[in-house]
Amino acid sequence: MLTCLPRSICSWDFRIRGTTGGEAILTFNWFTEQGTISWNGTEFEVVKHGPFSGHWTLESPQGVVTKAQKTSAFTRTFELESESGLITLQARSVFTRAFELLQTGNSVGTIVPMHAFTRRATIQCTDQVDELTQLFAFWLVVITWKRAAKNNNGGAT
Repeated sequence: MLTCLPRSICSWDFRIRGTTGGEAILTFNWFTEQGTISWNGTEFEVVKHGPFSGHWTLESPQGVVTKAQKTSAFTRTFELESESGLITLQARSVFTRAFELLQTGNSVGTIVPMHAFTRRATIQCTDQVDELTQLFAFWLVVITWKRAAKNNNGGAT
């Protein structure tokens, strides 16, 4: 299990505890849905391909590691293509911030807030989902949380 903790009370950046490298850091750019994931001594860049594209890649110095595509403008569902294969990341329901990872229709993991009024979360996945894919999936979940917070605050984040 991975534990996701905001770096400070007002920050959208996260420390992820329990990784094979000890700790991972997710850093979000202020005005874009891009940033970095630092994991096992390597910094991976999250790149969004166009402001309205719904397409992201996770890139290492050697090239693209994982791809993600939002499936619809009206759902919180993404298709990920990674070392672990094709994985669907989707919200459990319209009423929750919890997400599920599915592979060929079967649940292979969850990303769940620790309670309703926090950004702290846990990631629990089977061995079918590699750790870097789990971190990238959490990145996408945080993007949806940020969008919801921005919409609920009249544009303030």
